[in-house]
Amino acid sequence: MEKPVRITVAIPVYNTEKYLERCLDSVQGQTFRDLEILCIDDGSTDRSPEILRQRAASDDRIRVIILPGNRGIPHARNLAIDEACGEYLYYMDSDDWLDPDYLEAMYGQAQRTGQDVVINGNWIWEYDDTAKRHRCGRYGFDRDGSGWFPPYLVQSYFFPVVWARLYRLQYLKDHGIRSPQLPGGVEDNCFTALAEVLQPRSYIFDGPDYHYYQRADSISHGNGDSYYYLPVFRIMTDSFRERNVPPDAAKRFYCLDRLKIDGREMFDQAHAFFSDVEAEALAAATLYYPYELFVMKVLASCPDYRSFRRRYFPSMKMNWRIRVILNRRWPSVEDIVSGKWKL
Repeated sequence: MEKPVRITVAIPVYNTEKYLERCLDSVQGQTFRDLEILCIDDGSTDRSPEILRQRAASDDRIRVIILPGNRGIPHARNLAIDEACGEYLYYMDSDDWLDPDYLEAMYGQAQRTGQDVVINGNWIWEYDDTAKRHRCGRYGFDRDGSGWFPPYLVQSYFFPVVWARLYRLQYLKDHGIRSPQLPGGVEDNCFTALAEVLQPRSYIFDGPDYHYYQRADSISHGNGDSYYYLPVFRIMTDSFRERNVPPDAAKRFYCLDRLKIDGREMFDQAHAFFSDVEAEALAAATLYYPYELFVMKVLASCPDYRSFRRRYFPSMKMNWRIRVILNRRWPSVEDIVSGKWKL
């Protein structure tokens, strides 16, 4: 058994040799020293395993697990839950990097608040073209200065990324919180939602920066990820129901702007899902934008793909705008729910 530490930093690695040393430098150079740096190589075919072994030989805080083949980020993250020795678990991506005092700030806030999950609201979008570089803030969560917010509000309006959060490891184990085994880079939605809504309240603080590197070949920039939102929504819904999370406490988790209904199979999945959750969503309708309720009701009400194509294809968003123009005003949530504003 490895020596217990305060924080395990879990870094899934897959063919990131060009960025890996920068990432490791930022973690090894943290002002907070009581770390385990758990690097899980997910079947890399470049020099990443060699770089990891060299680093581990010179820093006994680094532990390397080499997987025989590529299993995907969800598998690596779940393995980290099983293998971590830290009181807290922090995930980061192997092409990103941290400010030197990032983990010290995270740990300090976790100890001060007693929260099982704490959120650092600051990061920087990093590009090779430095002119594109820009900072993200707390998305309005600094208005009252306290840092405390209802979990559903955080899940509705704050980026659902695991690297903005520090997790108490035992909390994840006690509640069986795992990353779903789905491709497409959408597993963060499910993981962060469940971890968030099982807390009585959420805490966001104004901390040092995470440097979020943008590269065209990363999973999060893939073109097909919208397809996987429906399976993630289903997993999230089932998880909330299993744990008796009430609808008005749950995340407004239907990211419908990215949902593409481009075939019968996709429509059938969407119709079945939204027919199932419609009543729960309407019971917490104030958590949703009118456009989201519009799309949900369209997908729940169309009996088959043919009628959907005839009435709304190819663009529900354009159809929405046309109907708003014809009605000469934006409908409210109450109008849509009550049926005053017809689809």
